[in-house]
Amino acid sequence: MKKTRIAAKFLLAILILLSQGIFAQEIPDVPNPPRLVNDLANVLSDQEETQLEQKLISWSDSTSNQMAIVLVKSLEGMDVADYSVRLAEKWKIGTKQNNGLLLLVAMEERKSRIEVGYGLESRITDAISRRILADYLKPAFKESRYYEGLDLASTQLIEAAAGEFKGEPEKKHKKKKGLGLGFIILLIIILYLASKNKGGGGGGFLTGMLLGNMLSGGNRHRGGGWGDFSSGSGSFGGFGGGSFGGGGSSGDW
Repeated sequence: MKKTRIAAKFLLAILILLSQGIFAQEIPDVPNPPRLVNDLANVLSDQEETQLEQKLISWSDSTSNQMAIVLVKSLEGMDVADYSVRLAEKWKIGTKQNNGLLLLVAMEERKSRIEVGYGLESRITDAISRRILADYLKPAFKESRYYEGLDLASTQLIEAAAGEFKGEPEKKHKKKKGLGLGFIILLIIILYLASKNKGGGGGGFLTGMLLGNMLSGGNRHRGGGWGDFSSGSGSFGGFGGGSFGGGGSSGDW
């Protein structure tokens, strides 16, 4: 009886070791040459991949933070959170300040995960990670707008790392619904006054100037607050040894 128990424990230990070895093999190796954007599922175009890469390189150069975007075909039966933290630890995303981020997407399972390094957990909380996935990445991915979803989500992570995450999806900023009643009344008054001053010539100019200012007023403030991170021509030098403890959130679409 005792021999049977010993044999069972020994067999269980071997199975655990074998499963760990299999899982380790399923995690992709660190890219060579190193890249911040790794589309292992062949979802993005070359241009889209390059644009995201330059954006993340520019952010890394200006802050020392490192964000990796990784798209895989499948998790091969692993839990997305387990897969994510194993990959982040294997690649050592971030620096010795543990300021790394991983945005992982598994296409077959339709799962996503934001993994946050120890050094950024106070800024990018689990709740913020969850909102970024739900409000920015998920809506775009449901419509197969993969580049847009990754671009929006990475921008929100950059803002969150700087303490500037507002949590308001772009669609909520679209408030232009046409001309209000007050605007129409004011327009009628201006046109009436201009018609009474036909002989002066100045009325037409004044009317045009006023109308031009009023109609263009709503377009003076445009988005793109993170435009500085959307261009550049640098290259990524490699990951610097960051550590992760499981902070972040998972989602699907």
